[in-house]
Amino acid sequence: MVDFLHKRKRTFLLSGMCLCVLAMILSVFPGIRLSVAEQGLAMVVVPLQRGANTTILWLQGRFAAMADNASLIAENAALREENIKLTLKVEQLHLAGEENYYLTNILEMRQRFPELPTVGARVIAQNQNNWRSRFSIGSGTREGIEANMPVLAGDAVKGIIRSAWNNHAEVITIFDGEFSVAVHSIRAETAGIVRGDIQLSREGLLRMDLIAATSNIMPGDTLVTSAYSPLFPPGLPVGTVLSVHPNPDGLTQYALVEPAAGTNRPHMVLVVTG
Repeated sequence: MVDFLHKRKRTFLLSGMCLCVLAMILSVFPGIRLSVAEQGLAMVVVPLQRGANTTILWLQGRFAAMADNASLIAENAALREENIKLTLKVEQLHLAGEENYYLTNILEMRQRFPELPTVGARVIAQNQNNWRSRFSIGSGTREGIEANMPVLAGDAVKGIIRSAWNNHAEVITIFDGEFSVAVHSIRAETAGIVRGDIQLSREGLLRMDLIAATSNIMPGDTLVTSAYSPLFPPGLPVGTVLSVHPNPDGLTQYALVEPAAGTNRPHMVLVVTG
């Protein structure tokens, strides 16, 4: 059977071509009268022609869909690229806004202390636990920052530089147990030492020690850095007296102090460099 079909392949091809030609004639001259043989042939050819037309229409639809799909893919790629550009632009605007906010705040803080040489710095990390209260800033020795330099937040004392490296430094806050500063009360003219205390820090408070028993210091008094402080310039706000208590020795008192710089971690600080 296979050999039979192979040998008559050319005959089948010629017959198919004749059928196609006849189909074309029938489609061009629909009014021609057909003989019985021709009508019989037409019964065979017309369904083939309809099938061919249906196949052609299907193929045209497929090619059109493929073209539309390619167009959609190209449009989607263009939209993705545009979205990336817009995202980058939004990020740039966000960074520019942050930089403007940072510079504005640093300028405002410097204007409060125009007589002090200062360097503005961003807070980049919080290093607080049950034993210490510290944070890191993104400026260091390359900006002239060194250990034991005072750190201000807003218009008040926030801490002191503990260690400095090339591009960052660690700050001991006023709540840390290692922090202390000599202060005096503006109203009562009473001197003392304000210290950090981790236990009190949980209540957002500091402790002032070495207050003379005869001092008339009282709640509401403002405390500022003393001229006797070896590290801090005089007159910087430290806090407000919240309560005063006698010590067991009867010779001194201590006070609980609310810090002027607040309890929240600042976003930026000033480091007094001279």
